[in-house]
Amino acid sequence: RLIAVDRPGIGLSDAKPGRRLLDWPADVAALADRLAIGAFSVIGWSGGGPYALACAAARPDRVAAIGLVSSPAPLAGVPERGYLRRLDRNAVRAAGRGRMLIRLALWHWGRPQRRDAERFFEKSVAEMCAADQAVMSDTALRERMIANSAELYRQGGRGMYDEALVLARPWGFDLSDITVPVYLWHGERDETVPLGMANYLARAIPTATANFHSDEGHHLLYRRWPEILASLV
Repeated sequence: RLIAVDRPGIGLSDAKPGRRLLDWPADVAALADRLAIGAFSVIGWSGGGPYALACAAARPDRVAAIGLVSSPAPLAGVPERGYLRRLDRNAVRAAGRGRMLIRLALWHWGRPQRRDAERFFEKSVAEMCAADQAVMSDTALRERMIANSAELYRQGGRGMYDEALVLARPWGFDLSDITVPVYLWHGERDETVPLGMANYLARAIPTATANFHSDEGHHLLYRRWPEILASLV
């Protein structure tokens, strides 16, 4: 069974202003309790990766394994940050002292997506690497991605604002303390999350098994999901 959970303030999940990354494992555990699920694996793609790792750090008693796909590394609170881009460094500074800048930036970024999700999607695909463009050429996937935009902003832009703050702040746990098996997947052509971040995660997480693919981009999940999910079962 594969259960996809909306994070606070996104889709149908209630907002939780001021939330931190380590608030998420309690939500996941509560859901598992409600569904009478004991042990489970967690997969996180892109910005969901840190949330999956938080579950591993906070609930090793429940989490059997982690799938980490195209995931960013910490932006703040770690000594080695050579993988950070200027955009990442600016986000960390804004999360500490200029939160209104983050709010304005996300409003500006999300405005065309809210106005015309289809046009926004096509523009985004045009800027992707060739590997990701090939993945996004699938008609059914294209329709699902466009529909996701409506869910993303169902409650307005506050969920995305909180999301940005969560990822730009220290995560609240050390990657070196993770004891749950972590299977890491990353495309070497990923232009959204730099390969340097994946390399750092592979080094910093003692239980990590890394799978790098030279011919894949950020969206390798949609082409390799059978083997990714199989590694967690």
